[in-house]
Amino acid sequence: MMNNEELKNDAYLKEVMKKSGFSDDFIQEHFNLLKRIALSRALCKDCKGLYMCSQLSKGQRLVLNRDVVPIEEIEYCDYAMAENHKKELRDAYVYCDVPYDLLDLDLENVAYTEDQKQLYLKLAAILHQKEEKGLYICGDLGVGKTYLCTALANSLVKKGKKTAFVKVTDFFNRMRSFFNTDSQQIDRNIALLKKADYLFLDDIGSEAVSEFVRDDILFRILDYRLDHSLATLFTSNLTKEELLKHYQYDRKEKSNLMNAKRLMERIDIMTDDYVLSGKNMRRK
Repeated sequence: MMNNEELKNDAYLKEVMKKSGFSDDFIQEHFNLLKRIALSRALCKDCKGLYMCSQLSKGQRLVLNRDVVPIEEIEYCDYAMAENHKKELRDAYVYCDVPYDLLDLDLENVAYTEDQKQLYLKLAAILHQKEEKGLYICGDLGVGKTYLCTALANSLVKKGKKTAFVKVTDFFNRMRSFFNTDSQQIDRNIALLKKADYLFLDDIGSEAVSEFVRDDILFRILDYRLDHSLATLFTSNLTKEELLKHYQYDRKEKSNLMNAKRLMERIDIMTDDYVLSGKNMRRK
């Protein structure tokens, strides 16, 4: 049970009372109100994140406000505000497969290694519109391709650019699920990716190839973007030469080299090549 002296010495209430010029009698007059506020804020002590939040409504605690009479109000804690910011950013994408734990990254706060420095500078040039051409970034597993591209994508969204960040394998699996049920949904998604100011195709070459994937979706998107000079960035574990072989054969091992070349021609014209080296950052 809290007493008057404990409330008087509560750090938060003490600061509020000092700023507002409340007397000690204020505690006695509004004891129950102040106790609820103090107990609510005490639950936030030593909190490490929303996953361990003890509040009745996660991320929300009581705060003292005074207009004519003192009242208690709800405020969001720093963790809740950070989560809300992530959700707002995710919703601002025209299409978003950005990993949720990377939504707080941007090019101002991203940490990059010496191996990643030159790629960081290229991405910064794209952000500041000093470079209009896209990038084809290839490299081994875990060297930071997605990490750095996510930082650029988030920065572009914050600047109000219509941005799409696509995990290629997940996207094509979604499109296949609509194939026999909702062809309009396929067309809507293609339209979003075709017309975005900036399109990120993450881990291209990891998807299973079919005529549907290569010709009906990917070619349509890239052909439009090339014609309209819209920036597209790719990340891949494959070189462009390896990607050509990847797209030459569908799942039935049927070869269509000409269609693969048509697709790769567009990727080649749209992008500069960048090879990112370094150690696998996931294996620390």
